Amino acid sequence: MFYKSTLVTAAALASTGSTAVLRRNSADVAADPYVGDIRTFTESGCSAQNQGVGTFTHSMTSSCNAYAEAFGSLYVHLKDGWEFRAYTTSNCSDEGTVISGTAPGVSTTVCNNQSADFSPWVAYSVYPTKA
Repeated sequence: MFYKSTLVTAAALASTGSTAVLRRNSADVAADPYVGDIRTFTESGCSAQNQGVGTFTHSMTSSCNAYAEAFGSLYVHLKDGWEFRAYTTSNCSDEGTVISGTAPGVSTTVCNNQSADFSPWVAYSVYPTKA
């Protein structure tokens, strides 16, 4: 009996929660369009200690964005017309490092490594490129 009730409970939970996907409606997309994605890694080389991927939209540009964890390497997919910089200060007060990226949807990536002589990156900014 215990096995049967456990199985029924597990099936009910799986059917209700496993396919929850966040979708933006078209009005949200138009008001706050996609700009790019970032994937960070604790270690250099863009392979060890993957911290995950994040998406940034227009509302997240032209400001300093502190990152949850320090990162030593990253790659970026970025739409044309934008510049991505990574910083060693949480308020983006240092000069920052211009990060090379690739276009969204491209399977190749450019790994950007922080120099071993410097502190890890802890923040980023995305600004429109100057025309």
